[in-house]
Amino acid sequence: MSDSPLREDARTWREALDRFIAAQRPAPLPDKDALDPRQNAQRRVTGGVLLQFFDFLEKTASEELYPQLAEHPLPERVFVFVTDEAGYCAATELMDLSTPQATCVLKEEWREAIEDPVFEDDETYIHHYQFWSVWHRNIPENWDVSALEPGTEYWLHEEGFALADGAGRGAQHLWRWNGTELSLVEETMTSWTS
Repeated sequence: MSDSPLREDARTWREALDRFIAAQRPAPLPDKDALDPRQNAQRRVTGGVLLQFFDFLEKTASEELYPQLAEHPLPERVFVFVTDEAGYCAATELMDLSTPQATCVLKEEWREAIEDPVFEDDETYIHHYQFWSVWHRNIPENWDVSALEPGTEYWLHEEGFALADGAGRGAQHLWRWNGTELSLVEETMTSWTS
């Protein structure tokens, strides 16, 4: 018997997720020493927003703010951190991934899991709650962004959470990478709250 407050059905859901991810992941994920300088800068930003989320959970996320949590309290569910390789490295530094209560999966793995008809994706957040922090270069065409100097790139950072059905928020932030430094261009280019 475990000391974990996870409900048995949440534990079963977590075990199914672990099996699915293990079957999808071809090799171990890199450690932070294998990250390139850009990924390392993204790791630091992701670690910062992950710490902010943990602080939010501790101080703000309540049944008063989110009445949905009364029926399915967070400690009884699995915390799923959805991210990229840089974020995974941040998670290994900031989270205890050996506990049944928390896991970290890559964005592509999570998408495959929730789209697979065999895996029960828990879209009503009964067995899990999630936080995501992912980086990509797919800047929406309708955004008014300045032309960049050669050797400089825009990166979009998407982060947010879903604690329960109708209880979440997300935002997109625009960053610039100049080959040595990552700098914030525009915080919260877009955001949503539910």
